Amino acid sequence: MTLWQQRLADRLFGKIIQERITQAVKAVDDAQWRAVNTPPLGTDRPWHEHIQELERIERLCHTNPLASRIISLTTDFVVGRGATLQAPQHLHDFWHHPQNDLDRRLYRWCDELARSGELFLVLSRVPGSGLSYIREIPARCIDRIETNPHDLEDEQRYHQLTANVDGRWWPAAARPGRPLCPDDQVMLHYAVNRPLGALRGRSDLAQLTDWLEHYTMWLEDRVRINRYKSAYLWHVTIKNPTRGAIQAKQSQYARPPQPGSIIISDDSEIWEALSPHIDAPSVEDDGRALRLMIAAGAGVPLHYLAETESATRATAREQAAPTFRHFAHRQALFSRIIEDLLRVASRRAGHPETASDPDIHVSFEPVETTENADTSGDEHD
Repeated sequence: MTLWQQRLADRLFGKIIQERITQAVKAVDDAQWRAVNTPPLGTDRPWHEHIQELERIERLCHTNPLASRIISLTTDFVVGRGATLQAPQHLHDFWHHPQNDLDRRLYRWCDELARSGELFLVLSRVPGSGLSYIREIPARCIDRIETNPHDLEDEQRYHQLTANVDGRWWPAAARPGRPLCPDDQVMLHYAVNRPLGALRGRSDLAQLTDWLEHYTMWLEDRVRINRYKSAYLWHVTIKNPTRGAIQAKQSQYARPPQPGSIIISDDSEIWEALSPHIDAPSVEDDGRALRLMIAAGAGVPLHYLAETESATRATAREQAAPTFRHFAHRQALFSRIIEDLLRVASRRAGHPETASDPDIHVSFEPVETTENADTSGDEHD
């Protein structure tokens, strides 16, 4: 285009050309940027909300006995006395290898699932052999999951937060029916309480955190009130004190008398014990209401949280029926998680024929149900 043509175009069509250029640049820019608080896919919450919830729950599990008990109850029912493995011999070798020792790891895996709602496992090859060993990555360290753009359930890699600013990416382990991942280290991801269309799971305590904190504050207030109700101090009145007498007495009585001490004074001193007048009405119903909310959210009756709730064993068993079914469902899910892990480890060890082997079966001690519980004699309890 010659100079006079360019000037003519600018004069006649300059505004139109500039508007189209602006729209084109904006379209390209919008395609590469998105709001920070927008989840990448599905219905997941922003990462900052997710990590705040995980940190809050972890803090509760370390400081609140009820939170810790709810998590341990799940593991006690789901894992029980341990797992029974039915599988080919090479998987027994994998299970009992000193670097794996799954009999020990199952308990903390179940704790992590209940506490974080997720389990991230890394399989690494033992040099010189096809055997893999397992390590765990805390859920709070995984801030991003990349999936197939057209399939939310096709997870491809995971980003871990590390001391390095860039972090670390872990490739996803290939499931049966897909090519085996050639990497020496791969990650598996399992989740519970996962909302429809979400990538991340949620903790069993996610709905209880507010109520656990409310109960803690309520209990602390009751302790403070009862402590201050029994507190007292000495008020000493000195009649017609001379100059410096009050300061001298303050130095003399800097330490209050011990219980059982004998106080001797003349009529110039009057000793009086003062205690605060605190109105502390009975609030047992308030505490029970908070505990009931926590127990309902955890799916357990109150007598599972060390509080007697019913008069007979039969009533207690009826109340525990939904709890048994919940734990039985979690146990079945946990069994499938371990079986999937074993199939992936078997493929990596060079045994593709076991990828869909029905003989791979992990079972646990059955969760008790009201149907098989012996209720004979309960009416006389």
